[in-house]
Amino acid sequence: MKKSVIDKPISITCVALIVAFVALVIVKPDATINAVNVIFDYATAIFGVPILWFVFIGLFVCLYLAFGKYGKIKLGDGKPEYSLFSYIAMMMCAALAATAVYYSFVEWSFYLAEPSFGLEPYSREAAEYALPYAFFHWGFAVQVVFVLLGVCMAYGFYVKKVPHLRVSAICGEMMGNYKYKKPLGKIIDALTILSIIGGVGVVSMGVGVPIITAAISKVFGVDASFAVNLIVLLIVGAVFTLTSFVGVKKGMKRLSDLTMYLAIGLMAFIFIFGPTGFILKNFTYSCGKMLSNYIDMSLFTDPIGNSGFPEANTIFLFTLAFNYAALMGIFIAKISKGRTIKAVVLSCLGGISVGTWIMFGINGSFGLHAELTGQFELSKAEDMQAGLMTLFETLPLGKVVLPIVFAVVTIGFLATSLDSASFAIAVAGSKSLDSNGNPNTAFRLIMCVVLVLIPMAFLFTGAPFSAIKTLCIVLSIPFLFVILGMLVGLFKWLKADQGKAEPPQIEQSKEN
Repeated sequence: MKKSVIDKPISITCVALIVAFVALVIVKPDATINAVNVIFDYATAIFGVPILWFVFIGLFVCLYLAFGKYGKIKLGDGKPEYSLFSYIAMMMCAALAATAVYYSFVEWSFYLAEPSFGLEPYSREAAEYALPYAFFHWGFAVQVVFVLLGVCMAYGFYVKKVPHLRVSAICGEMMGNYKYKKPLGKIIDALTILSIIGGVGVVSMGVGVPIITAAISKVFGVDASFAVNLIVLLIVGAVFTLTSFVGVKKGMKRLSDLTMYLAIGLMAFIFIFGPTGFILKNFTYSCGKMLSNYIDMSLFTDPIGNSGFPEANTIFLFTLAFNYAALMGIFIAKISKGRTIKAVVLSCLGGISVGTWIMFGINGSFGLHAELTGQFELSKAEDMQAGLMTLFETLPLGKVVLPIVFAVVTIGFLATSLDSASFAIAVAGSKSLDSNGNPNTAFRLIMCVVLVLIPMAFLFTGAPFSAIKTLCIVLSIPFLFVILGMLVGLFKWLKADQGKAEPPQIEQSKEN
């Protein structure tokens, strides 16, 4: 049986670089944050507009892959390994993590207080655009990045039989005999590991742990102290380390299924016992407003007003999506065996987007209604996490039960996302995978420990998470060019394979 082989130099080097930067943030936080912010502002000034165009045009590329002549190409032999629910649930949990659970309740408040298009803060027009902008930022636009890389990875691994499920291996095969492909591959591997460890691991922990701590503090009446944060961090670490150890099918699938059932239950409770009529109306109106203004939102650069809204929100979130690109590309490919290109595109692009809109539509409309009726003004809360717990009190069971369910759902999303992160890091740091396409289990568990130890260092020292988040987003910008190059390679493969006597396997039967 084929065994996986670890690429020790690249893995050790990347972890060392992350540790060195964390140490720098701890020793000189202000200077480091200022330097990183300057780099981020400079990078977004240069690449911000190209990123907007890439995401906008990328949606049409995704639709062409799904409904064009290549949509029926099957990725791997046999039937899909997972049901459609489990398939979408795993992708949602990996892509959204704890950040989406939290922001589904609060993101509308940012756009109410600081709206786009030059609208007056807290005005009726700002309130009408608050939820549609959240739909836009977490819907098609983000999924486009994941879909494009995921299809490239899956086609290379299952159809072209590239023996390694890492971005550099697929790129290397696409480049053929290009003499600089080996050093370029090392750079891609390094960027993959750095972005996942720093951006996904540390940032997800930085957002998720305080939310869970706030829920625990509310229920048990304890202060949100370092000790509570540490306990939460260790619990989350134990959960996703356990699921990593037992594998994708037994661990991540069951955890993501359970998490989605709990999330659906929480949303159903809010929908039934909250402002049901307002939620239905605002969800419907927000979907229409987002779709009718999709082009304006996609290409809004505010050249006249120079409010900074596109840079602080749209461009920032799009670059964050590139930070998740390698993780999601590897993970989507891993769980997509047996599905067609069309099924992969529609499940990710449509399934995750619709699921996200429902989550944001119910949770966000609940918070917006409380704001507009004067029950609780979340947008003016000094501590947004604590404010969210107060918002729950406007519902039945809001003092104890809802915060507990919310904390469990957040742990589930966070653990699933970090589980997929450990898998992607281990894949990127391996020279070869085993016969089932998995990295070395011990190596993956080591990566789990790394994903816990780094945020733990931030908690011990009180250093801000923002510096490493911003730096990793800057490091993710090169994935714009990686994905562009892979798309060129993908369409060359598709065109060449379609002209062969034995083209890639076409799925003739109906798909779920």
